[in-house]
Amino acid sequence: MREPQAPLPGMNLNRVSRSTGLPRRVLAMAAVALLLIVALAAAVFQTAQRYRSDEKWTLHSYQVREQVLQLVNHLHLAEMEARSYGLTGREISFRQYGQAIRAVDDSTGQLATLVSDNPQQVAAVGQLRDAIAARREQFEAILNNYRLQGASAAHAEVVALVSQSTRPVDDVANRILAREADLLRTREAASARNGRTVALSAAVALGGSLALLLAAFFTVGLEQHRRRRSERALEQSTVDLQAALQEANRSSETLRRLSTLAELLQNCRDLDEAINVIERALPPLLSDVSGALALVNASRNIVEGRMHWGVRGSDLGGAIFAPDDCWALRRSQPHPGDGDHAAPICPHLTQAGVTADHTLCLPLNSQGQVLGVLSLCAAAVIATDTRRLAATAADQLALALANLQLQASLRTQSIRDPLTNLFNRRYLEASLPRELLRAERRKGGLSVLMFDLDHFKRYNDTQGHDAGDALLGAFGALLAQSCRGEDMPCRFGGEEFTLILTDADHAQARERAEAIRKATAELVVRYRAGTLPPATVSIGVATYPEHGATPEALLRMADQALYRAKQLGRNVVGSANDLARAAHTQPAQGGA
Repeated sequence: MREPQAPLPGMNLNRVSRSTGLPRRVLAMAAVALLLIVALAAAVFQTAQRYRSDEKWTLHSYQVREQVLQLVNHLHLAEMEARSYGLTGREISFRQYGQAIRAVDDSTGQLATLVSDNPQQVAAVGQLRDAIAARREQFEAILNNYRLQGASAAHAEVVALVSQSTRPVDDVANRILAREADLLRTREAASARNGRTVALSAAVALGGSLALLLAAFFTVGLEQHRRRRSERALEQSTVDLQAALQEANRSSETLRRLSTLAELLQNCRDLDEAINVIERALPPLLSDVSGALALVNASRNIVEGRMHWGVRGSDLGGAIFAPDDCWALRRSQPHPGDGDHAAPICPHLTQAGVTADHTLCLPLNSQGQVLGVLSLCAAAVIATDTRRLAATAADQLALALANLQLQASLRTQSIRDPLTNLFNRRYLEASLPRELLRAERRKGGLSVLMFDLDHFKRYNDTQGHDAGDALLGAFGALLAQSCRGEDMPCRFGGEEFTLILTDADHAQARERAEAIRKATAELVVRYRAGTLPPATVSIGVATYPEHGATPEALLRMADQALYRAKQLGRNVVGSANDLARAAHTQPAQGGA
């Protein structure tokens, strides 16, 4: 065995040691570099994970906001359809209301699922459910009232609903949106910080691995592109939902105007007042078209324009035409119908000079009776929404006009005698105090004439009751023709009549009574194939204030004067002035 040799002179043992330790340092540096790369990679990976998590929660916030806006929009649509059903009773509004309510329930459930991780938002969703439930009870009340109690009860609920806002629902929804906006800002800020961390980590890792840096930048850029694309899509969805919400608000405003129109029309006392309301309310409601309202007269042979609006409205509003000149009145349905572009223009529109415009005629039908027509024209095709709104307005107008006609008929029946068409005793007793107050204010006179057809019972017995009715009707017509517009002819009862002469002193009243007495004696009453025997009338006259200051006193004095006329032989005018002298004079002979 060879012995170890001694080191040569001048050899540096430290260099030998360093030369033998060099691979270890390289390995250590490599290990450090590897650890650095691994640490940087781990940091980048962790930062990217946080970035993805932030992006996920940002998207989650947008989804929550979108779900809230959808829920509010569906609720507004449900309210609009409930009001429309309460005003018109159309089944399509009832079905659409059901669809909107189901959409509200679905949106509420999805919103609850989305915010289940946030206790504050979970509580807010519970409040939102309660507010929606309270609002929904109001909607259901409208639907139930219309089905159980009729249109008037539903209209009242609609008016009550209009006066109440959706503030509770909107407030809760706005609080949810505000919280999500705060979370969104926080998450976007965190996302921005993580993005900067990713960029910084990638810059530090550039010295260790260019490929890793490029991969990190590529990943970050891809994720940002995806986020921007998602944000743009969500922003567009938000814009669309905002537009839908604005449209729902416009529809709600339209329903409010319709409700106001219906309420005003229900409180009108006569047709002229209703036309005045329609002239103010209808043009703003149908501002994108010209139009006119025409009503059928009492004889049902003429349709006359009553109001108009728009550029071409003056041509339509002054028209007078026969009912057969309107296709809508002939068919009792809108003309032309939806999609019926080949339908001819109504003759009454052609006669008014409307030839090239797009037109629509809506009949005003109520309980099987045609009351008039609402005619529209426009330079462009009339939109479906406008047609639907006009149809709803026409239904309301028809209902209101029918109610006014019914009220006028009932009012006439309550104050008019059906046989003579004169005012009845009830109207006389209600109006005479008012006329006396007017006479007192004017310092003028007022006279009461009391009439009694002579021997009317014998006339009835010999000629028959139908002949007696004919005589009463003829005398009532004579009495009406002998009056001024401000006078008040009444049938007091049986064969007795009364005439109130305003601004007439006693001499004028006696002169008028004498003229009526002579005209009655000359009255020819045609009955069946011949004429009835002549009749005479006895008249009593009393005047305010000399013969009485109260209705009872005047009527009593006129009745006593009438009794005096009968004592004088009938066919005589008796005066309240003669009553004081009646005890000292002999009764004069009356006419035949």
